[in-house]
Formats: sequence, C-alpha cells, structure tokens
Amino acid sequence: MAATVAGSVLLFLGAIGAAFALAGPPSPIAAADLLFESLAIRFFTPPRPPSDRIVIIGLDEDTLSLMSYRSPLDRAFLARLIETLSERGVRAIGLDIVFDQATEPDKDRMLETALREVPTPVVIGSIARETALSPAQRRYLDAFVACCRHGYTNLARDMFDGMVRLHIPRDGNGSPSFAAALAEVAGGKPPARPFRIDWRPAARGATAFPIYPAQLVPSLPAAWLKDRIALVGLLIPGQDEHLTPLTVFAHPMFGVEIHAHALAQILDGAALAAPSPWIERGAVAAAAAIGMALVAVNDSVLPIAAVTVLIAAIWAGALAAFSIGAPLVAPLAPTLALSLGAGGARSWRGWLERRDRKVLMQLFSRFVGEPIVREFWKERDSFLDGGHPRPLELTATVLFSDIAGFTPICEALPPAPLIAWLDRYIDAMVDVVAAHDGVVLRFIGDGILAAFGAPVARRTEAEIDRDARNAVQSALAMVAAMQQLNAAWAAEGLPTAGIRIGIFTGPLVAGSLGSGAHMEYCLLGDTANTASRLEAQGKQHVDGPQDCVILVGEPTWGRLDGRFRAAEVGSVSLRGKRQPVGVYRILGAAD
Repeated sequence: MAATVAGSVLLFLGAIGAAFALAGPPSPIAAADLLFESLAIRFFTPPRPPSDRIVIIGLDEDTLSLMSYRSPLDRAFLARLIETLSERGVRAIGLDIVFDQATEPDKDRMLETALREVPTPVVIGSIARETALSPAQRRYLDAFVACCRHGYTNLARDMFDGMVRLHIPRDGNGSPSFAAALAEVAGGKPPARPFRIDWRPAARGATAFPIYPAQLVPSLPAAWLKDRIALVGLLIPGQDEHLTPLTVFAHPMFGVEIHAHALAQILDGAALAAPSPWIERGAVAAAAAIGMALVAVNDSVLPIAAVTVLIAAIWAGALAAFSIGAPLVAPLAPTLALSLGAGGARSWRGWLERRDRKVLMQLFSRFVGEPIVREFWKERDSFLDGGHPRPLELTATVLFSDIAGFTPICEALPPAPLIAWLDRYIDAMVDVVAAHDGVVLRFIGDGILAAFGAPVARRTEAEIDRDARNAVQSALAMVAAMQQLNAAWAAEGLPTAGIRIGIFTGPLVAGSLGSGAHMEYCLLGDTANTASRLEAQGKQHVDGPQDCVILVGEPTWGRLDGRFRAAEVGSVSLRGKRQPVGVYRILGAAD
C-alpha cells in the first residue's frame, strides 16, 4: 500500500511538472497556448469605447505628400506640430520617431528649439543599446535625445511567431520604454516587471484610440486634444507594422498604436494587477488529480471518453470565462496535466496488473482452471498487496492425496518410465482438481496438496460449504481417474496403484514465502496438517493395492449437506493432535 501511495504521488507530481515543462518555451507545443490566446483576444475580448486619455497623431501618406522628402521626416513640420499640440493643451507629447541622422541645419535647429521651449512635456523615441546601429547613427541619436526625456521604442516579439504580446517597462540597463517614459511625465507609475499587454479592441468601425492626421491638427477643435497624451507616429503601410493578438487574420498594427495600448494599461494601473500564478497552478494540479482519479475508478474506455470531454470543457471554459471579463487562463498546461495524469495512471495501472498477473501465473499458472483464474483476477485486490499475496485469515478446505504403495513402484520401474508414469498421474489429478475449482499448491513427492477456498477468502458460510462439497467431488473424481489410469497401465504392463485422500475444513493463514522466482504460496495452520494426517490414516483402511480411500474430518462432513454416502469411522487420535477428530470415509455420491 505504501509503495502504491508513493507511486501515485510521484505520478501526480510528474504529471504537473511535465505539463508545465511542455506548455512553456522552448517546447514547440507551447505555440498552441499562444494561438489560443491570440484567437481569444481577437474574437472574444469585449469591445471598449475609444480612450479619452490618449490620441494618436498619424503621419500617413497624405502627411508625407506635403513634405519635400519622405525620409528623414521634415523636422520643420515636426517642430510646428509640437508647438500646435502644446498650444492646444495636450498633457504630454510622445514622438515615436527615431532621430539618428541630421537633415537640413535650419530645420534641425527649429525642432531642437521647439523641444526645449514648449511647456508641454515631450518624450522622444530612442533605440535600445542592443539594437544594431552604425557608430555615427548611435552618436547622433545619443546627442539628440540628451536634451529631452526619451524612451526606447523597441517592441518585444515572441520567439515562436514574432507576435508582440509583452511589454518591458525597463531594459537591462534600467532605461525606460517609450510608453513608460510617457506614463511617468503624465503622472503614472510604470511597473518594474514586464507585463502582458491588455489589448483594447474597439467596436466595429471604430479605433481603440482617436487617430487624427498630423496635417489636420491645426484645424481640430481644442477639446479633442486638451489634457490628452498625444502620440505622434508613422501610419504608413509596410513601415513599423507588427503582429499582435488583435491582428490575427487582420492587418498588422502600427508601432505607435502598440505603444498607446501599453501606455493606457500603465495609466489604468492594469499592468500592476496581473492574475495570480496560483490560478494556473491550481488548475493544473486539479486536472492531473482528476485524470488520475478517472482511470483509478474505471479501467474501461469510459475514462478516455471522459478525458476527451473534459479537455473540450477546459478550452471552452477558459474561453467563456475570458469573454465575461475573467483572466485568460492558458488551457494547454491543464490539458496536458489531465492527459498525462490519466495516461500515466493508466500505464501505472497496467504495470501493476502485469506485475500481479506475473505473480498469479508464477504461483498458480499450471494448477488452476480458467474460472478460478478469472475469479483470482477479479478479486486480486483482496489478496494481493504490492505484488505479493497479503497474509489472510480464511476458512478453506484442504485436500491432501498420496499414492498407496508408491515405494514398490519406484523399485519396479527404471527412472525414465517412473517419471513418465508419475507425470501421467499428476496431470490427471491436476486436471480433476482444477475442474472442481480447486487450486493445486504443490507436489510433495507423489503427494498433492490442493485447496478449495483460497487464495480468495470466502465471505459467507454458503461459499465455504460449496468449497467442502467441491473438494469431496474432486476426491471422487480423482478416484475415478485413478481407476482409468490403472486400466491403461495394466494394459501396458505397468504397475497399478491406489490413492489415499484426506480432506479437512477449517481456519488457515494464507500467504507467500520467499520472493522473486522462489516465492511460493503457502497455507499455514492446523487445518492443512490435519488433512495430511487424515491421508496417512487412510493406510488403516486399505484392503488392496488398488484400493482408494477418502477420509474427511467432522468439520467437512458437517458442510456436505447429505450429498454423499459415507461410513462413520469414529473419533480418531491423529498424530500431532491433542483431541480426537471425528472421521468419515466417503463411499460415493448420495443416491
């Protein structure tokens, strides 16, 4: 039992550990969670109204058509745009533009002057140190952003599909991201750790954030911009576009929009309220336990069907909960835990069954009939423990038989014919015992020890009575089989013999001795000894060399229900017994 419990615990922990290992990077199947998450966000996130705190000022194709050149961007235009936005009362300005080279000197000075003199906080886009730039570009960029608040505009792309899901507020050098720097100047407090972006899907036909073309800013009503954070960035197809969960099966998202999503989440404080990891851990542990329990209670195909239904329920439940506002719990790890728990438990159960079957075959393989084998297997849990028969107290009927006059036969036959003669006898007797639901436990020379009512303990007196009747019926059948053998042997010129059989019913201790290949099933107690003494007592009642004698003790006779004819021998003092035993000689079946 202790080994089974320990194995179950190890299986449970192994299923949980393997589920987490397979559901996370670098496992390739972790992409299933990412795809599910993307589809859930794309199609099941409830839409939200456009943000009233952030606006996007887009530099689109119409904007660039007003400039004399497309790249680098006209800095005089940008300078006037900054001044106009400041005049309209925006709370902060973010330029999602990287300034890594000079343009026309007069225009460069106009932009630098605007950045220094406007009263509105301005955050300039920068590039993280690990991003490859030429030395000249890096020097110019560092010098340009030195005058202003700045933040890196690099986006974290997933290693599996290149999709942006995560925002990193600070890089390894402690530099803030573009969104984090903007949040700080706007009075927000960015988190220290990376967080998953809480995407804001908009209603059909709308956008998550108001988007205005940069060239139209001077003509916009002041109320549309006042006290809002204005993010200025490119909205040019093919430039600064990125895959996000919101863009599955749709057009990619522009970088400035992604920064807006991260900024809105920081300002709302949602980046600080990440779902507890214990939600997923609890779901994984529960799934593993359920998978193991399903297999433990039933070994048919039903657990497989139940696991299939539960897997569908896990994915559908995660989706349904997310659609009503609950955190999105990744379903892959619970699914793997459920499958591994069920599969592992089934494998463990199969291994235990193979071990138990091996033990049964080792102990009883040649000497029991198919009905008894099926009964043993059905009731194996009642007498097997950890691959060994557990010690049991039971009431059974023991049959002990021996060949009368076997010593002269040994002297009369050479070794090879003697072994062949004895094999025919043993094969016949074993078949008879097995046919009457008995179990041959061992051979002691020419003696046979058989039991009726072991190793599966009987639960009722009626079952014990039936075992006693089976034992006596088996003894009569053994006598008949011996008569047939004698006829065949006589025709072949071989010696003939009789048999003596002792039968006794009573309490026994049943269990196994030894281990491995040397393990043997044993019956211990006075009942087995008494059956042996009754067999020996049969010598007093033999009239001839082929005479067969069946003696039963009083406890056995009392359970035969008058179904057999017998001659009462009386109370007999048997060797090793303090009290006399009532003995009957079985003559045959009742008329």
